[in-house]
Amino acid sequence: MDYDYDALVALAAVVREGRFDAAAKSLNVTQSAVSQRIKHLEESVGSVLVVRGRPCVPTEAGLQFCRHVEQVSLLQHELSERINAMSGGSDSSEATIRISVNNDSLATWFPSVIKRAAGELKVRFDILPADQEDTEQNLVSGEALAVVTANDQPVQGCRRISLGSMDYFAVSSPEFYNAHFVEGVTLAALAKAPCLAFDRSDTIQDQWMNLCFGEAAKSPTHLVPSYEGYVACCLNGTAWGLVPGMAGLPLIENGQLIELIPDRPVKVALHWKTSTQSSEVLRRLGDIVSEEAMRQLQPDDFRLF
Repeated sequence: MDYDYDALVALAAVVREGRFDAAAKSLNVTQSAVSQRIKHLEESVGSVLVVRGRPCVPTEAGLQFCRHVEQVSLLQHELSERINAMSGGSDSSEATIRISVNNDSLATWFPSVIKRAAGELKVRFDILPADQEDTEQNLVSGEALAVVTANDQPVQGCRRISLGSMDYFAVSSPEFYNAHFVEGVTLAALAKAPCLAFDRSDTIQDQWMNLCFGEAAKSPTHLVPSYEGYVACCLNGTAWGLVPGMAGLPLIENGQLIELIPDRPVKVALHWKTSTQSSEVLRRLGDIVSEEAMRQLQPDDFRLF
């Protein structure tokens, strides 16, 4: 079936912007034109592609079309680069890459990837943040073309690059430590002391307790889905939590945080996953991700699968 690419671009814009009026503005067309294009596309496909609302969200079929548009955009960008190189001209076009990256990486080592890729590959990023255990779902669903994930299991049709590990240290403020662990850090004390989690799927605090005690206590938990907010709650004595060593070790060294049990970090291995049919731009982005990870993360098995 032949598809109207103006309609596909309109669909991707609505999904990206979340609203028909914002999508129309980004495409420099009327809102009516966007609505008509998507209506005709849905009629030709025989399926609803976007659920109207605030924000508008794609259906499963709509996601597949959006992913196709992004891949075509990357291929067009690569073709433009090659043609301009052959003619000796310069290419000012930029492609947008939608990827999913865990929040702790976004707050620590991944910004160097963004800076390098923006300059070397001439791309813009549309990043979907999530916990490291959840980013892979964005790859499977088609919302992202590539992800940084803690899941090392293979995904059909995708390649995986092991990046290295982030060490997470269990910490609290000195005031919190003195209030809750005056007799030592035990499972009984942890069961009463408030802790922090990124969201309901975050299990790293249980991983740390299992590492230290062989089992986990059910602690009263605050859900703080923000890296900055999470660290701030550790610093101000709201609760104890696990922070990446890149941020936590300087705070431990200057006395702002106390490590609950010294030298017992949780190691979280990270991986880069993308489709085996990905474009040259995504392949080159994977190289940059690997290089920056090797420079900044804890050594691990840097292997390609």
